[in-house]
Amino acid sequence: MISVFALFATTATAQNITWIDADVHYPHTPASDVTLRTDTTITAWRGERIGMRGMIVGKSSAKAVQLRVDAAPNAPEAKASWLCDVLTDSFSTCGYHPDSLEAYNVAEVIDLPGDPHPLAKGQQQTFWVSVEIPRDAAPGTYHYTLTTRGAKAKSLTFRVNVVDRQLPAPHDYTFHLDLWQQPYSVARYHNVQPWSQEHLDHLRPYMKELARLGQKVVSAILFYEPWGQQSNDKFQPMIQVTKHTATNGDTTWSYDYTIFDRWVEFMAECGIDQQIDCYSMVPWDMTFRYYDEARRDTINLKTTTDTPEYRDLWISYLRDFAAHLKDKGWFDKTAIAMDERGLDDMLRAYHVAQYAVPGMKMTLAGNRHKPLVDLLYDYSVAYGQEFTPEERAERLARGQHSTYYTCCTDAHPGLFSNSNPVDATFIPLYALAADFDGWLHWSWLNWTDDPLHDSRFFLFAPGDTYFFYPGPRSSLRHERLLEGIQQFEKVAALRAEGYPDDRDGQQQLALRRLFDDIKNEPAQDPLRLAELLARLKSIVNTPPAK
Repeated sequence: MISVFALFATTATAQNITWIDADVHYPHTPASDVTLRTDTTITAWRGERIGMRGMIVGKSSAKAVQLRVDAAPNAPEAKASWLCDVLTDSFSTCGYHPDSLEAYNVAEVIDLPGDPHPLAKGQQQTFWVSVEIPRDAAPGTYHYTLTTRGAKAKSLTFRVNVVDRQLPAPHDYTFHLDLWQQPYSVARYHNVQPWSQEHLDHLRPYMKELARLGQKVVSAILFYEPWGQQSNDKFQPMIQVTKHTATNGDTTWSYDYTIFDRWVEFMAECGIDQQIDCYSMVPWDMTFRYYDEARRDTINLKTTTDTPEYRDLWISYLRDFAAHLKDKGWFDKTAIAMDERGLDDMLRAYHVAQYAVPGMKMTLAGNRHKPLVDLLYDYSVAYGQEFTPEERAERLARGQHSTYYTCCTDAHPGLFSNSNPVDATFIPLYALAADFDGWLHWSWLNWTDDPLHDSRFFLFAPGDTYFFYPGPRSSLRHERLLEGIQQFEKVAALRAEGYPDDRDGQQQLALRRLFDDIKNEPAQDPLRLAELLARLKSIVNTPPAK
């Protein structure tokens, strides 16, 4: 096996092609010779999507080289795509990202299958091959051949060994995935009116790919910009709020749910329908924008959680909202969601919500606070924090979700365009080891001005705002995250079945030891993370006993 740090090189007289590891990024200029790997085998469950990476270096330049995969008629379909460059630079923690850092290209964008790509003489170019194994595929070994066209023909072979085990459909994954959506980026990029039919048509393939990851949560926006205008595209409210003042001075409010309903129903059509998180009762700048009918103007109410005007605003809002949710059949799966808010504000907001609508669910992505552990329906704590075993058991018994999140403070495991791809796979493995239901991340599709070519943003490390590309085009980070989620599901399935082939307890012992190693791993060494992943696969991919 080629080390993840070994760099493929070419001689001056030959075009070479090889399989390479998918755990780190490779420079475009060859650095050292390695033994070519022209064949590989991957073991998979039925219902799993697998991926592998290859590299080619040409003797001469070529303008349009295509990749083709051939297989027997009964083999699961395989797709080959070039990995395209996007600009990145170095990691920096939260806040304004320095513009003085040296930018460089990283091959991270998985291009559309079949699209040709130029090859430069003496440069190495990587590509990605994926195979979607049907859930009803027959167990067995399937053989494939990948060839290049448009340059001197070269080929690789690979085999997919499908074992007689089945993953659930992505909608039924147990991993609680919460990637916040940004529909306004898609409207801006494709130059369409937000919430028009054209907008939904452009959104659909992206959200279906999100559903393929097993996404559980719909992100809905209650008031303008819950996160203090830190995004490239501003989050507009999905519920229009209007204040009415009668001639006698009495105040009433009305609420237009047209966009909210369209969004929730659309996401359900795409396969994402298990939870609706609504942001936010405690936005970052504590400003609430609404239309004042008497003034004929939009008002920005700046307030705090301990004022009468805050209570009045939210008691009316939540009661009307709850009635609407119950009418639509959505109340039980809807929660008022907050992000990185302090304990006092959370408790005040919680009590206002419960006074207005007893039983209204609430969520938080933020630090662990003991007084909130029993109260929050969905609690995502910062990476490195944990629930006690007793808290975890009690939350599980109450049907509450307990996850963790990574953000701009975490260089490792990182989900930046400069991160090692194996970091994305490690994220679900850490959830296994630390006994979390899943993982939350603030952005999946919050595009920069030129997302296909430049992942840098003036806030945060490069790529922090998105890891799925226009096209729609996937990425190494996206595919490696799916790989980790699928390994999580394999362990969940074995647990649910009572480890049917583990007659001497060795499988469970090996998993406990592996989880201890994962939990204690600082997640900085990609070679170490790749080793941990390989150990997990060797345990869960063992064919069932006959």
